[in-house]
Amino acid sequence: MMENNYIIFLITFVISFLGTIYYRSFAIKNNILSNLNFRTLHEKPTPRGGGVVFSGVFVSMVFLAYFTNKINLELMMVLGVGSGLAATIGYIDDLNGIKPLNKLFLQIFLALWILYFFKGGPLINNENFPVWLGWLISLFFLVWLINAYNFIDGIDGFAITGAILILTTLISTLIISNSSSILLLLFPLLLTSCLGFLFFNWPSASVFMGDSGSIFLGYCFGAFIIYSLLMNEISFYTWLVVFGYYLSDTSITTITRSILVKKWYHTHRSHAYQNLARILNNHSKVTVGVGLFHLFWLLPLAICTVLMPKFSIIAVFCAYVPSIFWAVKFGPLFSQD
Repeated sequence: MMENNYIIFLITFVISFLGTIYYRSFAIKNNILSNLNFRTLHEKPTPRGGGVVFSGVFVSMVFLAYFTNKINLELMMVLGVGSGLAATIGYIDDLNGIKPLNKLFLQIFLALWILYFFKGGPLINNENFPVWLGWLISLFFLVWLINAYNFIDGIDGFAITGAILILTTLISTLIISNSSSILLLLFPLLLTSCLGFLFFNWPSASVFMGDSGSIFLGYCFGAFIIYSLLMNEISFYTWLVVFGYYLSDTSITTITRSILVKKWYHTHRSHAYQNLARILNNHSKVTVGVGLFHLFWLLPLAICTVLMPKFSIIAVFCAYVPSIFWAVKFGPLFSQD
C-alpha cells in the first residue's frame, strides 16, 4: 500500500513544512508566543500552537482518503472529525487556556468519541470483562494516553521526534509481518505531517507544537491502538514496547509526585528528560539520547514481539526496566520539584 502513495506522502510533508513557515510568521505578528516562567527551559518567547499545522494537514489527508474511498466512515469519523476536534481543543487551550477540570471533561469526551465509533474497543468482546468494565478500562487508558503525550512535550523536539520514532517502528513491524493494513497509509501520512514540523521544532525550536499538537498526537495514538487491536493487526505487547520510554517517564513522574507533592497535578518540570535538559543546558542531547534508545533498544524489541510472539512479555519487561530506572533516578526524586 505504501508504494502506491509516495507522491501523497511527499505532498503531505511539503504542505506541513510550508504551513509551519507561514504559521510562525502569523504567530509572531499576532503575538501568539509562549511566555517565560518557572516551568520553561527557554530564554526567549517563542511562537506556540504550531501543532495546529501538522494536525490540520493530517486531518485534511484523512478526509481526502475517505472521499477517494481508501478508508471507511468509522475511520474518517475517528481520525478525521475526532482528531480535528482534539487539535481544536488543544489550540483553544494554547490561545486562551482551559481550566484543568474542563480540559479533563473534554479529554473524556474525545476518548468516548473513539470508543463509540469503534464499538467500545477490544475489551468489549473479552469474556473476562463485563461490558461496563471494558468501557471503563478503555476510557481510563485513552484519557491517560492523551495526558501522557501532553506531558512529554516539555523540551525542544522531544514529543515530535517521539511521534516520528513510534510511527517508524510501527510501520516497520507491519512491513515485517507482510500486512496490507490501511494503517500503512495512515501511519505514513501522520509521520510525514510530523516530519514537516520537526525542522522548526528541533532544538533550538523556532515554534512550539503546544496542546494543539500534543493532545492531537495522544488522541491519534489512542485511536490507532484501539483500531489495531480490534482488527488484530498490532499486538498490545508491541504497543507497550513502542511506548516504553514515554509511558515509563510520565507514569513514574506522576506517581512519584502524587506521593511527594501536595498539589502534584499542577504544572511542573520534573520529568527525567526535563531535569537532564536543564542540567546539560542542552535539549538536543536529551532528545537524541532518547531517540537512540528507541532505535537501538525499543525498535528491536518491538520487532521481536512480531517475529517471536512467545517472547513478547520478556520484550515488554526489557523495554520498561531501563526506562523505569531512568525515570526514577532522574525524575522528581532527583529534582525535588
